[in-house]
Amino acid sequence: MITAMTKKERIKEAARMFYEFVEKNGFMADDEGFGYWMVAKQGACRADQMFQVNRGNGDFDVCTHLCECEEALGFAKQLEDHMENVKRMMEL
Repeated sequence: MITAMTKKERIKEAARMFYEFVEKNGFMADDEGFGYWMVAKQGACRADQMFQVNRGNGDFDVCTHLCECEEALGFAKQLEDHMENVKRMMEL
């Protein structure tokens, strides 16, 4: 039951769901170690093909301001919608 989980456990489960969704859609998430992930299509390595997801305190905020890749931008919108649903479900 979700309400029996601590906030830390709910954030950990939301992060697991994040990685699962990213990988299922052919993207990868790299943990930069500064409170955010860099997300890009598998094999993409240019900065304009990536976007950030802030994971601070269960926020999972998507930031696309430097991304110019249409495929990555489309996926960012899907990911943002998915994580909003996850945050509601996990009560974050």
